[in-house]
Amino acid sequence: MALTDPARLARVEPAGEPLSAADLPRLRALYAAAYPGNWFDPRMLDTGQYVGIRHGEDLVAVAGVHVWSPTYRVAALGNVTTLPRLRGRGLGGAAVAALCGRLLERVAHVTLNVRADNVAAVRLYDRLGFTRVADYGEFTLSIADQT
Repeated sequence: MALTDPARLARVEPAGEPLSAADLPRLRALYAAAYPGNWFDPRMLDTGQYVGIRHGEDLVAVAGVHVWSPTYRVAALGNVTTLPRLRGRGLGGAAVAALCGRLLERVAHVTLNVRADNVAAVRLYDRLGFTRVADYGEFTLSIADQT
């Protein structure tokens, strides 16, 4: 999906604060609880393009990037999640809106990949101004045992 109507971001109150490497333990705890098995490289925190929402000391929602290139003026959102017990309260949308606001200060194109069967996420991104632009596939290859 691509952010084709950024004006829709204004419909959601942005929330969250930029995360840093100091937040890594809390971020890993959030991913373990809300998004196990996701692809996350801690070095992406160094981009400054991860936004988290806290409840007390705990992170309860996050939006980050897989790609961040101010040189090429592109970004791809990734690792967006909310604690399961707090879903449906707008936290994910608020974090994504905050992150997109930051990204659009430096890039012209914001995209993301989302599973077509993740209806709640597709609905959220559509509400925020993203449009489906292409299908993609993810595959894992392995070498067959030749013995």
